[in-house]
Amino acid sequence: MDFSGTFEDFQKVIRENGGEIQIMEREVGLDTQMAYMRMAKEVKSNLRPDVVMAGKYELWDDSSSRQSKRKKLASIASLGSPDAIRTLQSYQEAPDRGLEDWTYLALQECKLVFQASMLDHPPMFISTGLGGRGQKLRFFGAFFSQDGLPFDKNRQKVISGEVEYMFRKFSGKLEFIAFSGQFVTFWGLVPIDVSLNEKVQAAIEESNLLGAGLRKDFVLTNVKKLTFNELGDILTKIKNGKMGSGKGSEETI
Repeated sequence: MDFSGTFEDFQKVIRENGGEIQIMEREVGLDTQMAYMRMAKEVKSNLRPDVVMAGKYELWDDSSSRQSKRKKLASIASLGSPDAIRTLQSYQEAPDRGLEDWTYLALQECKLVFQASMLDHPPMFISTGLGGRGQKLRFFGAFFSQDGLPFDKNRQKVISGEVEYMFRKFSGKLEFIAFSGQFVTFWGLVPIDVSLNEKVQAAIEESNLLGAGLRKDFVLTNVKKLTFNELGDILTKIKNGKMGSGKGSEETI
C-alpha cells in the first residue's frame, strides 16, 4: 500500500498556503486527538464565556470527574482569551493523571484561537500522531530482513550508517534506531518539504550494495510507532500479496 501521493498532496497544500507553519511537538495518539476535536465542536454550540471562566476552578476540584474536566478544558480552550490561556497553562503544570494530552491539546487550540483573532494571516497548525519540532515532522520507519534472519553486527553497522547518512543529507535528525530479529525500526525528524519515500528507497539500495540484505518493502508513518506484532502482520500481508511489494507504506495525518 503506497501513501506517498497523500504526503505529496499534503506538501502541496503547505506550499500554497504560504506564511508561517506551526507543528505540534508532542506525541498524542490520534484517538485522543479525534475525541478532543469532537468535544471541542460540541462545546462551541452553546458557549457562554462568562459561565465557562466562572467555573474554571472545577479543574482543581478532586470531586469532579475526568469527563467533566475534559469538557471544561475544551470549553476554556474555545474562548481563546489571555485569561483562558493562563488558566490552561496553570492547570498544565499539574494536570490530573490521564488528562495530560487532553490539556496539551486544549492549550494548543486556545493559543490558535487567540492568534486567529489577532493576526491577519494566522499560522497553519499541523498535528500528527508523532508530533515534530520546528519545521520538521517526526516519522517512524521500519525495514525487513530479506532472508528472514536476525541482522548480524556487520549488517547492523551498514544499515545504521546509511540511515544516519540519509538523515544528515536532508538536514533531518535521526533520534532512534534499533534491531530486533528480522526488523529494523527507527524514527527521526524530517523537514516538512522532504519527500522521504524516495530517500528511504535510496538508502535501502545503498545498504544492499554493501550486503545489508534488506527487502525493498518498508514502512513509513507519522501516525504512530508500530509494535513488532504490527510489523509482523504487515510483513505477512506483503508476502501474501495483500499489500504492494517493493513500495513503502507511508501515512500522513
